[in-house]
Amino acid sequence: MRYSPNRRFAVLSLTLTLGLAACASRPASPVSAPPAPPRPVEIPRPIERLAALVKNNDPALEKYFTQDEDAVITVKADWNGFQVTYDLQNARPYPGGSPGVHADGSSWELDFCIQETGGQERLEDSLRWTIAPGDSGILLSLDDDYLSQWERHFDLFDRYGAKITFFIIGEYSPFCTEALNRGHDIGYHTLNHLNLPKVSPETFQEETLSAVKGYREAGVPLRSFAYPFGFSEPWMREALAGTFAVQRGFGVRYHIYNRAAIKAGYIASISIDNIIYKTDEEFEAAVTMMLRAAKFIGGDSIVPLTTHTIAEDADWGIGPRRLEYLFQTVRELNMRFYLYRDF
Repeated sequence: MRYSPNRRFAVLSLTLTLGLAACASRPASPVSAPPAPPRPVEIPRPIERLAALVKNNDPALEKYFTQDEDAVITVKADWNGFQVTYDLQNARPYPGGSPGVHADGSSWELDFCIQETGGQERLEDSLRWTIAPGDSGILLSLDDDYLSQWERHFDLFDRYGAKITFFIIGEYSPFCTEALNRGHDIGYHTLNHLNLPKVSPETFQEETLSAVKGYREAGVPLRSFAYPFGFSEPWMREALAGTFAVQRGFGVRYHIYNRAAIKAGYIASISIDNIIYKTDEEFEAAVTMMLRAAKFIGGDSIVPLTTHTIAEDADWGIGPRRLEYLFQTVRELNMRFYLYRDF
């Protein structure tokens, strides 16, 4: 059989046609796209990282307070070349909330400012501060011999759950037993309220220790001692350390202590007497800041406060309305009342 050119062409055409059909029926290979370039990682600036810590009220930021010559208290924190200043005086109820005591704490909005130390960077913002229960509180004492005036306000103390240490002048009085029975405490304030650095060693001994036995025999422990006018010398503190667990000075400077510092044996208390604050507004602003600072610093921050009688017109005393404002603020901030015998 002869193989003609026409027949050869037909075979080649058929072969090509079948090959193309086979290729057409096979799925096409995917074409890989070139990989996208990696996105640059945005690293927060240090001031922004700090702002996040502040807004979360992170415990890693150790807060402290300062007090200037005008007794203005400011709470601050330092972090890697920046300083945080908190505006506690103008704290306000968090939007949608209100001040008050709740089981889970109330919320406040608190402005803050971050400033680079020695630099230009600055950031202002606000945080949410939850006023939850805790160990921060006040150590309130009333001094001298205003027994009938204090007793007249026992019901006010009870209404707010206020616990008070009464530093008594003179010999034992039945008031002491009544105060103890109502949950308060009794401390000693000398026999005659003399300026102790001005007296002889014999008079010092008489003023501070002679009446202690009588109190204790009457069931009053007298675990604490307050110096008249707040004046003392180191040798006096050493002489009384074996008799009184805590000794207290007095003045116009603000102090915050923790339990360990109070147990060390000597503290100073700030006066909240009428003579210090000329108007109710001035008093309320000062007390608000004292208590907010201690609460915001947190932990077992304790503020010692001292006054004398309870009367609107007394220089060395506190008016009932001011005293009630103090109690209301303690309650609002979920703070505790401490007694000197607690230490």
